[in-house]
Amino acid sequence: MFVIQMSKIFKATDASTYVNEGVYTLYRLAGKDLGAKNFTTVMYDYAPNWSTKRRHTHDARESIYIIIEGLSKVHLNGEDHELGPGMVVYLSPGDMHGVTGSGPEGLKMIEVWAPQNPDVTYYEDGKVVE
Repeated sequence: MFVIQMSKIFKATDASTYVNEGVYTLYRLAGKDLGAKNFTTVMYDYAPNWSTKRRHTHDARESIYIIIEGLSKVHLNGEDHELGPGMVVYLSPGDMHGVTGSGPEGLKMIEVWAPQNPDVTYYEDGKVVE
């Protein structure tokens, strides 16, 4: 029997990236494109003093945010929270949520989610946006 070994050890900042200029750099740590079958993991490096009014929901996805460095403003079901290093946010399907800001030194956080399929609806000022 032939088995393809996908296990890896690497530095997070050496992962492939997506840059959303002025907002964040996303590092792809695990996902379908990297061999993970059941979950996706990314690391975000947010710009200092960034903010948005955008929030979103997922029909089936569960997520976890892990704050590594800096400060984060997170919206969860109608309440805004300021979080720092070591704080964790667990998100259930249907929760209205989102990272809505970063502190003066930016924000580094890890997000893990499953299932991998995109099922996101975005909202701004209570209205659905594309």
